Amino acid sequence: MANKVQAVVFDYKALFRAGTTQPHPDVARLLHVLDQQGLAWVLLTSRPIDAAAICSAAGLPQPALHLSQEDIPGRKARGSNLWLDQAAERLGLRNNQLVIVGTTEWDWRTGINAGVLYIHARWASALTESIDALGADDPAHLYWLVDRYLLHEPQWLFALDDDKRSLRVRSLFQPDETFPGTSPNSFNLKTIFTYDRKVTVGDESARDILMVHLLCSAFLDGSLPSRAWFCVYPSSTPGQVNDQLAEFLEVAKVMTGGYYKGDLLVRATQATDTSVARAAGRHDTVSIATQATTVHLNPKYRRTVKGKTVIVFDDFTTEGMSLDWARNLLTKAGARQVIGVTIGKYRKPYTVFTPRPGVTINAFAPNALTPAHFTTEHLSPGFGTGPGDLVRGTMSRLITGDTSLPDVEPGHATQPPMAAPTMVPENTPATAGRAAQVPAGRREPMRTYKNGRQRHIGETLNQLVADELVTAWHGEYLYPEGKRSSMALWWFSAFGGRPTQWWTTREAEALISSVCEAAGIIWEPVPPNYGEPERLETLKRIEARRNAAGG
Repeated sequence: MANKVQAVVFDYKALFRAGTTQPHPDVARLLHVLDQQGLAWVLLTSRPIDAAAICSAAGLPQPALHLSQEDIPGRKARGSNLWLDQAAERLGLRNNQLVIVGTTEWDWRTGINAGVLYIHARWASALTESIDALGADDPAHLYWLVDRYLLHEPQWLFALDDDKRSLRVRSLFQPDETFPGTSPNSFNLKTIFTYDRKVTVGDESARDILMVHLLCSAFLDGSLPSRAWFCVYPSSTPGQVNDQLAEFLEVAKVMTGGYYKGDLLVRATQATDTSVARAAGRHDTVSIATQATTVHLNPKYRRTVKGKTVIVFDDFTTEGMSLDWARNLLTKAGARQVIGVTIGKYRKPYTVFTPRPGVTINAFAPNALTPAHFTTEHLSPGFGTGPGDLVRGTMSRLITGDTSLPDVEPGHATQPPMAAPTMVPENTPATAGRAAQVPAGRREPMRTYKNGRQRHIGETLNQLVADELVTAWHGEYLYPEGKRSSMALWWFSAFGGRPTQWWTTREAEALISSVCEAAGIIWEPVPPNYGEPERLETLKRIEARRNAAGG
């Protein structure tokens, strides 16, 4: 089965304006392009809808699959891996043949909990600080990301699978391979990863382009499993790693729900810089002892590393000496699998170092070992061409600005044949259509909240505005004529442009509940006595429910 994405999964709000059946600009064109490329697309909604009728009215191709919460085992809310597990099962695909495009933290969690690459639809919702993910500015940008990084079979320069030792190694390029740039106009891998220079391609970082290609290739061929630990092999100087790798991986670890453990591998003492030694012809100073006597695992991971899959990143490898020493340490400590991933590899076989009988390795301290303590085996599965031509093509198009959506072939309509109807959840309060006339009395702006119930509503509305589920809101206190007590008026609009109206507190809670339910957000109002203690208890319950829903 192909090692590339076969289906794109969309949250409803990534395609349609919040609360309506009106598509975002260029969404119709995007879906028709995906369709003519042979890619399936999947629609996720919290509630059951007539997806076929809505898509037909909006001029969209039909989804290969529509899933609502009722289709998910246990009716798990968004955030659970079961949404994407179901999509993969019904389409006959693996999870790493899917990509999910979403708009909320819960869509992101759905992806990472299922080990599926997540892309945030920035045209529909801002990318908040709580989400570390790839982001697409518009549908054309989304297609660019999918086309350039996910629709091609991984093209490794070097790929080794050694099931006997639970070892996997992947390398993309030859270290001296050159690429086009904007500043400078040409560079090779060492420019970035050895000399630590900033290189731009168009408006993008060359380092990021290369690393995204590396991680997406690993994702597609199963070398980036969900919940794996990431680490970078340490430099020859204690306390240092390759900053270009570490800086990117600290953020990119969550592409499929990984964890970056920057201090997992420790360089205890200064070691020979093997790249410098080889360049100077001092090959006699390069041996497995260089790593064995100076690198060990951090003792703080003594218990937690057991059973983990660990991905060890390095910039370049020659014979795999560093990666294989990391494999020895991690295997000794009880790791389930070790995957070595590098940007570049020199054209030499990979060497496996095995301790001789009676030789003991201490995984959490330096080892006084020499080459005589190991047997060696040279593994050479052969070298491929690598993805150099593909990546150079990507960079050339970025430099010229050729990143637009392809044309849609004749016969694929991209405009809706009729105006799309507005979709309003069934639980909207019955007062939704009333005029915005306010009872007589004195009105004051709601500058402070008078109880925990009001604060909870206000903070939720702030979040819904940020998520673009509510257009805007403000609150007032009304002091009716002849009465000393006040009532809260909540002014806001939702569901795709409905005129701003006022709501009582109870009505506001009902409408917020409806908006959240339609968006797949777990929420509940503050119960009596409506105070601050009740609000804090409500927040704890919501957090517990969301954690449980997230699997």
